[in-house]
Amino acid sequence: MLTLGLVALVYALVSTILVQISRYVADGRKVARERYEFLNTVEILRYQLRSLYYPGATPGLMGARTQTDGQDSLRFLTTNGRTHKGVVEAGYRVQPRTDRAEDDAHEGLAPALFYREFRFRRAEFRTLDPHSEAPWKVLLDNVDVFEISYSAGGETWQREWEAPESPRRIRLRLGRGVNSNDSIVFDVTPGIGAPRW
Repeated sequence: MLTLGLVALVYALVSTILVQISRYVADGRKVARERYEFLNTVEILRYQLRSLYYPGATPGLMGARTQTDGQDSLRFLTTNGRTHKGVVEAGYRVQPRTDRAEDDAHEGLAPALFYREFRFRRAEFRTLDPHSEAPWKVLLDNVDVFEISYSAGGETWQREWEAPESPRRIRLRLGRGVNSNDSIVFDVTPGIGAPRW
């Protein structure tokens, strides 16, 4: 009887330890996946901004603040689109998620970074309104900060850009929201179309 009791006690201890280890592993995988998605988004942004396209006298980049502080919008022409070849009009913005079915699996109603891409056919940028040709798609969940600054000479910075010439440097600040400490600030020099790293 004593032997049976000891076996049951050891079995309970081992089972508890294995359950705890599996929880730690699952949490570690979730954090690693979120960090990978974050860094992959940063790489996509850098790669596209390094290959800005300026078609003469019309602007090739249009960055603007929104009504919500820290959630800027960015539209630009690039030669490195995600879905189309050639020159594309890419757009980024932060907005609340509206697909309720997926919200249960994600961070509730936390805002997300959305992306869309059009083939370049027009002399002016499209508005940020929904468009059937290129709907907004979630690129990164749980984004709290998407701020962009531009510099014409590398010394002074401004928060909006509509000039017909390319900024000399672009500084982006991207940060995750709820239950995440991921944030990064990085500078991009447009026109240096080096291969992806």
